[in-house]
Amino acid sequence: MMTDPSSASDMATIGYNVTNLVRGKVMGWHPNQAYMGPVGTIPDELMAPAIVICRYKFLTHLPGTQLITKWREAENTEAYTLLADVARGKFVILAPDGSVPNNPADTGGEPYFPPYPVWLPPQRPWGYW
Repeated sequence: MMTDPSSASDMATIGYNVTNLVRGKVMGWHPNQAYMGPVGTIPDELMAPAIVICRYKFLTHLPGTQLITKWREAENTEAYTLLADVARGKFVILAPDGSVPNNPADTGGEPYFPPYPVWLPPQRPWGYW
């Protein structure tokens, strides 16, 4: 199957696109943005879903459909569901030390500013100025 040069090229393209998909889903939830890692990598927690999606995409472009089983279809659907949970913040990506992110400033990301009323002086009867 992978002896054909075009299959290897297709798999490389699929891998690249799935990597970008996973990174995009991780970046979709603000606190996860600090734990992305170098360009072209994905968090370890999402390696299995990425492989499932790559395999399914590769099998769907081959002639014949006997390799696409109901189990593989269900597994592919579950992988996309997990990525959607990552983008909504239901599945949190842990820091390399195992801590849960609170905000990106913890790891050198964007600075955290408290909500507007906290850093303004108390309002005077005639206004802020």
